[in-house]
Amino acid sequence: MKKLFLNILTFICIVVICISGYKIYTTLKDYKKADDVYSQLRNTKENSKDMTEAKKNLSSINSDYKLWISVEGTNIDYPVVQGSDNDFYLNHDFNKNYLPSGSIFLDYRNNLETDSNSVIYGHHMKNSTMFGQMEKFKDKDFFRNNKIITLKTDNTTYTYEIFAIGVYDADFGYNKVNFTNENDFNNFINKILSKSMYSRNIVTSKDQILTLSTCSYEYDNARIAILGVKR
Repeated sequence: MKKLFLNILTFICIVVICISGYKIYTTLKDYKKADDVYSQLRNTKENSKDMTEAKKNLSSINSDYKLWISVEGTNIDYPVVQGSDNDFYLNHDFNKNYLPSGSIFLDYRNNLETDSNSVIYGHHMKNSTMFGQMEKFKDKDFFRNNKIITLKTDNTTYTYEIFAIGVYDADFGYNKVNFTNENDFNNFINKILSKSMYSRNIVTSKDQILTLSTCSYEYDNARIAILGVKR
């Protein structure tokens, strides 16, 4: 009986090890696949003579391409797409192939030119890719010393000065994009600042802002949001 128990226990341990090993293998495989995809896209951008040509080249791969994002002090350096909803690119890469790490994407409701708050989403990957390095802004010195988000379209560069970082509930409303009037926008900014970890009070009712959003792991449905004001 004891021998049977040990055999069963050994079998269970082997099964657990095999399952764990397979999960690790598939995770690393997905990391490699994502790295290959976005390395190729960076090469496409770098080999273009300017951003106008880069947009043409990237749009020929995916017509949903909108712009390129980079964040000071991080490895965030990605093409940004915009789909017809906020679901598809959660688990599809730039080539529209299924990939758990997904894409960096602009909220489908947004018009970057006119909206008071434009929102860009990306996964918080445990290998620090995609929006994983947004985590670094939780450090006060890092927040103080790294202030710039850059968006590049075909012929325009948009610069945003980071004014807040916080960990918010998914339903907190940090990704609100439409405001009824200036007072509504001011109330939104005050709400964001009141719950932020660190902030700079540099936003006026006339400004346009950008919000970067990713998951956080403090509690269920936690989100890290970094907000910048257009300069």
